[in-house]
Amino acid sequence: MKKWQIGKLGLVLLAGILMAGCEKTKEEAKAPKYTIGVVTKSKSSEYWMSVCSGMEDAAEKENAEVVILSPDSETDQKTQKKMIKDLLKMPIDALAVSTVNSYDNADYIELAKNRGIEVYAYDTPVSDVVLPYVGIDDEKVGYELGQAMAKKLNGTGKVAVIAGSTTQACHEKRILGFKRCMEEYPDIQIEVVKTGYSNLLVSEKDMKELLEEYPDLDGIMTTSAVTALGVAEATKESGILVVTVDAQEDSIEGVKDGKFLAVGAQSGYDIGYETIEYMIESLEKNEIPGEKILDTKILTIDNIDEYSPKKKTQNIKKSQSES
Repeated sequence: MKKWQIGKLGLVLLAGILMAGCEKTKEEAKAPKYTIGVVTKSKSSEYWMSVCSGMEDAAEKENAEVVILSPDSETDQKTQKKMIKDLLKMPIDALAVSTVNSYDNADYIELAKNRGIEVYAYDTPVSDVVLPYVGIDDEKVGYELGQAMAKKLNGTGKVAVIAGSTTQACHEKRILGFKRCMEEYPDIQIEVVKTGYSNLLVSEKDMKELLEEYPDLDGIMTTSAVTALGVAEATKESGILVVTVDAQEDSIEGVKDGKFLAVGAQSGYDIGYETIEYMIESLEKNEIPGEKILDTKILTIDNIDEYSPKKKTQNIKKSQSES
């Protein structure tokens, strides 16, 4: 009996040692391979929440850590730059920025270079410095939205553009693509281009003034879904066609219920996910990459039920198979 008790005690001690060893191994396994700093434009919309969700999922899959900072407003360049510089003081391996001003980034990029930190642009290209970029081809999406509208209008009509700030290259390029498309339709006139609505609903007052000044509009193109929601609300009884960018839940529902003619399927989740994966791949290969342009699709009532963000779908399937 005594011998058994000693044996049992020995087993308990051994189990304790093994468990301690396992715990240490688990802790070592949990230590992230890389720490990636991220600065978004904002945190106040479904799109940006989806971007962050995609980044966090990719980081978890790749055993990396992401530190995400977000200004309250897409136009708050001062706060965004402070956040960038704060992250550059931390022990990060790389930095991803969706800039609020595509033409004013050289200062923090030089700072990052001096500290050996590679900077990546995502969602919005940087125009004043050459950087690796992960996102959609914004000009192509603008062009394809123009095609969807022009076909529905049978090549004739009057349209307007309501866009985000043109200091952000994503909005600028979407406008450019839309205009390029309309050059192919001489009987469609772009009556007005209004800018400055980055991640902002168009107010009832602004829409009332626009429709009073341009009462014969047949269509409106907006460069973000948040802006489009305000436009759609103001034009719901008018028959004006609305096209926009960003495949988020409310814009997808907008296509289904007829608020929007078409949506350029920029998935925030996919952009976030692909950005982190691309950065980690580049870090592991120790090479500076170029652009990674993500596929986009123009969603209409004819194909909306077939759409779901690629990575999100994969993760859902994986979770279901594990449960």
